[in-house]
Amino acid sequence: MAPKRTKEGVIISNRKKAAQQMRNTSRLNSDGSRSTHVMEWGTGSGKYKYQVNPTIFPTKPKSKTQSKKSSWTDLGNTPGAAYKEAMNRGEVIGFKSKKRAERFAAGSWKTGQAKKEAMSAYRKSKRNKS
Repeated sequence: MAPKRTKEGVIISNRKKAAQQMRNTSRLNSDGSRSTHVMEWGTGSGKYKYQVNPTIFPTKPKSKTQSKKSSWTDLGNTPGAAYKEAMNRGEVIGFKSKKRAERFAAGSWKTGQAKKEAMSAYRKSKRNKS
């Protein structure tokens, strides 16, 4: 079932499934791990005030002579750019709750061991901030 969206295109239902199916490729990180999303969250407006979006985006090869592997654009350090790109791609996910948006961005949408590790890191970071 396709996720329900607001008139602006923000995903508001089937969020976990939408995030899991958003990407069919991954990038190799410098530590040897792989990422399909690096999520951030922030505030918007309207009923789904808290919004989550990826900060890395796969790009297609520019020509047929380039490798078939996708390259990645990281917009995580450019304020507003990742959100704008995610809106263009239909990859912004909305929440009414700040806590749910924060947990989702931290990795609550993942499955199995990846989710356990992400939520453990999230809880640890919350303890260190207090």
